[in-house]
Amino acid sequence: MPEGPIAFDGAVYRYSKGERLYLDNLAKHFHEVILVAFVFREGDPAYESCIHSPFSAKNITVIELPGAGPSQPGVGKKLWQFLKIFVLLLRVLPAADLLYLFLPSYPSALGWLAGRILRKKHIVYGADDWVQASESMFKWDNLRGSWFYRLYAWLNRSMEHLIVRSALFGVAAGGLLREKYNKFGCPTYDTTPRMTLGQSDVYERLDTCDSSAIMLITVGALIHDKAQYLLIEAFARLAGRNDLLRLKIVGQGPEEGKLKRLANELGVANKIEFVGYIEEEERLYELLRSADIFVLSSVTEGFPRALYEAMAIRLPIVTTDVGGIPHLMTDKVNARVVRSGDVDGLALAIDEVINDGGLRQRMIREAAKTMDTVFARMNPAQIAVLVEEYYSNFTSVTEKKT
Repeated sequence: MPEGPIAFDGAVYRYSKGERLYLDNLAKHFHEVILVAFVFREGDPAYESCIHSPFSAKNITVIELPGAGPSQPGVGKKLWQFLKIFVLLLRVLPAADLLYLFLPSYPSALGWLAGRILRKKHIVYGADDWVQASESMFKWDNLRGSWFYRLYAWLNRSMEHLIVRSALFGVAAGGLLREKYNKFGCPTYDTTPRMTLGQSDVYERLDTCDSSAIMLITVGALIHDKAQYLLIEAFARLAGRNDLLRLKIVGQGPEEGKLKRLANELGVANKIEFVGYIEEEERLYELLRSADIFVLSSVTEGFPRALYEAMAIRLPIVTTDVGGIPHLMTDKVNARVVRSGDVDGLALAIDEVINDGGLRQRMIREAAKTMDTVFARMNPAQIAVLVEEYYSNFTSVTEKKT
């Protein structure tokens, strides 16, 4: 049960490229992979954000989860949707040998519950800390601070603990989440990075910001969690003092209209380029090579692929402190790491990187060392190896008991 929705273009199912490659590779090691997921079609607000890359594996089957209808349904409609999902899962899961649950995800939580009823074993992929992500996942602002929100937060915390504690093993996007899962009693490993670049794509340079014009760049889906609006606000404050400062926003998604309106309201629309989604890696890498600073303003994350790409292209990085980022990125060592949601802090960090050449060069050198360790742990067969170890141990134990 993958972490996000996929798309159907009328002929084939598609997903964002890194996730699609990950699942296509997973399918090479198993008889069949059944994806149980929400599916967007043309006309859905988020359709464009996940249509990028078609699945190529022939042994991937997609089972579509029922949608809720409106983009922000009421609590009653959401609960009714969850009931329909649960009934569907009770029909689907008997055909599965092992469940792979991506967290945080309410369908995955329902899958875990159905799996317990059907006596199915599961493994987990931690894409983000569920407790940390709870605030951004909550869709009813008028209920924040109410007893309902407190119940919601408690349920999220409890579901994460129960699902992880009962898993055969887990993989996590970030060391902090890995440590948390291990404390729950689940043997958990750093996930192999879901990226397409290799060591041959590394672009060696010692410094950036060596001309009067400074180009900032960010890469990610235009969704609430990526919080590009915070970057635009920080950029507007800096652009008032430096007329040659520019920003490229790479990605597409349902927030694009709001972001463009914000840029207009702040008077910086002529200094920001919305590039759209780029599927061709070489074109993306070319844009990164032409930039001076990479900025990530997310309010929730696991560990984003874009940071790996920025480090490999030797871009100095300014990022927020969410998810697994602080485990790999250390402030003023291989990045500037600022508090999530802090526009002032984001602007000050960018300004510091622009003006402090020694810091900037040190960050580039240290990030290069970080990427060496990342390349060393890349293993496309990671899940297959772990399943062979843990699932065979489980079956052999149960056979002895019987």
